[in-house]
Amino acid sequence: MPSTRSLDVLVAAARMYYEEGRSQRNVARALGISESAVSRTLAAARDAGVVRILIHDPRLEVDRSAHLEARLERTFGLAGAWVGTGAGELGPTEVVAKLGAQLFADRLWSMRRVGLSWGSTIARLVEVVEPQAAPTDLELLPLVGGSSALETAPSGTTSLYTLAQKLGVRARRIDAPAITESPETRAAILRESSIRGALESATTVDTAWAGIGSVGVSGGSSERLLAAMRLTSEERDVVRQENPAGDFCGRFFDDDGVPLTGPTSTRVIGVDFNDLQRIPTVVGLAGGIAKVRGVLAALRSGVIDVAVLDAELAAEVVRRAAKA
Repeated sequence: MPSTRSLDVLVAAARMYYEEGRSQRNVARALGISESAVSRTLAAARDAGVVRILIHDPRLEVDRSAHLEARLERTFGLAGAWVGTGAGELGPTEVVAKLGAQLFADRLWSMRRVGLSWGSTIARLVEVVEPQAAPTDLELLPLVGGSSALETAPSGTTSLYTLAQKLGVRARRIDAPAITESPETRAAILRESSIRGALESATTVDTAWAGIGSVGVSGGSSERLLAAMRLTSEERDVVRQENPAGDFCGRFFDDDGVPLTGPTSTRVIGVDFNDLQRIPTVVGLAGGIAKVRGVLAALRSGVIDVAVLDAELAAEVVRRAAKA
């Protein structure tokens, strides 16, 4: 927190520049400082929360927060961040879905091979994407197995084919479950050349889209994944010792973002963290402050290039990162 005197300067500079519309030269003269000092002062005002900038895109029911986006980008070295607040009763998942859909539309003509994971956030994003023209050579590929064994979790295959229909493009599939109940079953499935080929294709996408899960969120993807794995009591003990924070594409990681190598890594059919590191752009999406632990850990992992979050979640992630 800046000192009272410093805070007075931040507020005065911000009022003159943003509310009164004065130029930086005029503000510099009024405060008796250089123009370059004014620029630094305005940046400090944004960092201190004195100034909060919202960008309203009339195409959305969401206002973007440039301040939080910049903080996320600086804190985690992201290539981009989309952070928003919904109008009216728009919930955090809906905010993230709408932001993600707009980001998808903005990048549509620069993407050629798009990878999609599974889950409720991705499913909702696909639902709000508008039918539109797309590059004829655009291809959609699954990042994880398609026939989900996760009961109420939306299947990645369903989302893929829904999106392909909206864009009039081709979608591939992985004819295998996302999660198996034993390492032996997974090993047997991976002996199929068609499955190995599909997974190899998934690693060649130019842009990957996946939701971020957080351990401890009731009904969330991480908890459903752990339940679907049918871990033995001994395996559950190992997982507790590893202390997972969340999951990304079904792969669990700890609070430092380090991927776990224990029992949870031997039941997933899909890309792993090494694969994700090689993909040029990985977009991670999450809504709801309850996911803060998983999102903070996922951003620390270094596999996410662009984050799409609601404002409350983003603010808490930045706050906790600053305290660490």
